[in-house]
Amino acid sequence: PDPLATELLKLRAETLTAEGFCTAQETRHGIYGALPGEEVNCSPIRKKARRLFCRTESVITAHPDRVEPRCSAAAFCGGCSLQHVDHDAQVAFKQERLAGLFADKPPAVWLPPMVADAYGYRSKARLGVKRVDKKNRVLVGFRETLKPYIAETDSCPVLRAPVDQLIDPLAELIESLDASRTIPQVEVAVGDDRTALVFRHLEPLSPADAEALLGFGVALDVDIYLQPGAPETTTKIYPYGTSDRLGYHVAGINMQFHPQDFTQVNAAINRQMVDTALGLLDLERTDRVLDTFCGIGNFSLPIALLTGAVHGVELSATSVDRARENARANGITNATFDACDLFRDEGLGTLVAGYNKVMIDPPRTGAEALCQVLASSDVERVVYVSCKPETLSRDVDLLVSSGFHLEKLGLIDMFPHTMHMESLALLTRDGNG
Repeated sequence: PDPLATELLKLRAETLTAEGFCTAQETRHGIYGALPGEEVNCSPIRKKARRLFCRTESVITAHPDRVEPRCSAAAFCGGCSLQHVDHDAQVAFKQERLAGLFADKPPAVWLPPMVADAYGYRSKARLGVKRVDKKNRVLVGFRETLKPYIAETDSCPVLRAPVDQLIDPLAELIESLDASRTIPQVEVAVGDDRTALVFRHLEPLSPADAEALLGFGVALDVDIYLQPGAPETTTKIYPYGTSDRLGYHVAGINMQFHPQDFTQVNAAINRQMVDTALGLLDLERTDRVLDTFCGIGNFSLPIALLTGAVHGVELSATSVDRARENARANGITNATFDACDLFRDEGLGTLVAGYNKVMIDPPRTGAEALCQVLASSDVERVVYVSCKPETLSRDVDLLVSSGFHLEKLGLIDMFPHTMHMESLALLTRDGNG
């Protein structure tokens, strides 16, 4: 019989994986919402790569670290996979996973994990929108686990206020629009003082729809943007004629950003991360620092306050322009920025020459080409922030094999309740980190 037609399976969970599900004892099944050693009743949700994935429906024997999720959709929403796990236990699992990846090259010192409030932290998100005829309503939120459907919920406790309570109001607003079937997503961005909602729409909006969106912005005191095409078509319509920037403060810098700029999603963790990176760089006024994958200047500008010169490089010309804008706004004259492809070997040797310290904060693919160049450079200190520990491990191998020492390493819990983990490493030439 088709296992997906089975009502419930009784399974015993064995090992929690890096993908957020537990393997089932004596089978290849994957169980979401379970913890090792638990016996659960679960329902099949999808067969993928010869593995049957199931969702926990009830727990027969519970693990001591099991807690009641704060979100009513936690069992099926793909935005989180670990709300049923005590937050300290989540951090311990991630720490163990990081240590396992570096078992053959442990750091001289393990840094304490960077943690903050596990709820109300997420300041950037892309919410899906779908008019569901069977439910006779619009749904707004994250996708279900392993499903294309929008998870049905009226709020989202991981989103930063006020967006955490706007799921239902957004659904009701879009339901009332003529364009209820042609708005596929809403981007949300929360700064220290303002919140922005960017409505992607596939067809021109009627005057009545535009008026309804304006009224929503007025009533809830949020900034409203329209995006009819690619990101560069985004236009602010409320409050009309005001700046299309949000802001956040970090390490003495007032950082301004457009709602669709890349920024760190967790403001509290970002402040810890930048402060820690500054300390590990051990900055002096005589230092020349290269900040690679610099984005809008999140690390570069705080570095500039403490050293002689910093040069930020980044592939995105838009981000480079924003970094320059932020430098001017903060009165910083010793920071320069250029657009540069850091994934190509050509020119990287020239780029690195003349700098004694390097900051690296790459995407998940890591910084292999750059680390190959750093391996034969005169750079004496590297601080590497990673959003994928496997590529960090690979790049650290490159640097260690060329004479660098892995002095310090630590976990960054940027995304609580998910399996996503970031980390921070210090490598030095002299072994005195």
